[in-house]
Amino acid sequence: MEHIRDALAKARVSLDEDRLPAHQHAQPIRVDRVVSSGAINKEAAQRPEVGAPSVRRVSVDPRRLERNRIVALSMSDPNHVAFNMLRTRVRKMMRDNNWKKLAITSPTPSCGKSLVSLNLSFSLARAKGSRVVLVDLDLRKPSLAKTLGIETTGSVGRFLEGDGRVEDCFVAVDDNLVIGLNKDHLQHSSELLHGGRMSELMRFISSLSPDMVLFDLPPMRSSDDALAFLPQVDASLLVVASGTTTVADVDECEQQISQLDKYVGIVMNKTDDAANDYYQY
Repeated sequence: MEHIRDALAKARVSLDEDRLPAHQHAQPIRVDRVVSSGAINKEAAQRPEVGAPSVRRVSVDPRRLERNRIVALSMSDPNHVAFNMLRTRVRKMMRDNNWKKLAITSPTPSCGKSLVSLNLSFSLARAKGSRVVLVDLDLRKPSLAKTLGIETTGSVGRFLEGDGRVEDCFVAVDDNLVIGLNKDHLQHSSELLHGGRMSELMRFISSLSPDMVLFDLPPMRSSDDALAFLPQVDASLLVVASGTTTVADVDECEQQISQLDKYVGIVMNKTDDAANDYYQY
């Protein structure tokens, strides 16, 4: 544990209580139709808003999510409090700096970056008037759709390759939360993150009028994908795993992110005192 505790001492997130009011002027997201987790419901549950982007609405099972350690939706597990604390601190940091785009990555696989991304997104989206977009940009090993139990009709990776419509890659799981999904494992992912369709993807995300956009990126020491994409965000959180991540892992990733002036701090995951083996900070 000492090597992780030393690494955490380097974290540069100076975070206080968030006292700013939630943004009240986000434009409505157009909802095409409602689907249950895995199947499309043929009857639309909401009338589309004219002029807003078309996004498919889905329902998710809170009990399934909690089994997959996504505890920030139902809030029945006490560990959701840790994500609320992270939400408050991240939101203040982003607002104080007028930032909107936050990347979440890790040094190596199995640190829990995707679970942190989902839990943080659900926690952020609970604030009234706070619209959040989460995008699965781990093109080599996407996991958000599987964790949520959602059948995808489009894939961000395939769209970046030139296949399909951008709106088919996104689903609304809540009035304030839209998620961009993937379903394929792509080996040439770093080239796609530099490709011509990335700008179209970013324009579509902007058209959703989000207050904050989170990008779930691949581990930094597994590929160059994260470094290729980091210039497009405002800030980056590094998720490390207690008992797994080493000081060398943290030092290398911290230095690479800091060179791009995107580094804001570390989230410590899988700590010894995590109740019921759930994720803590």
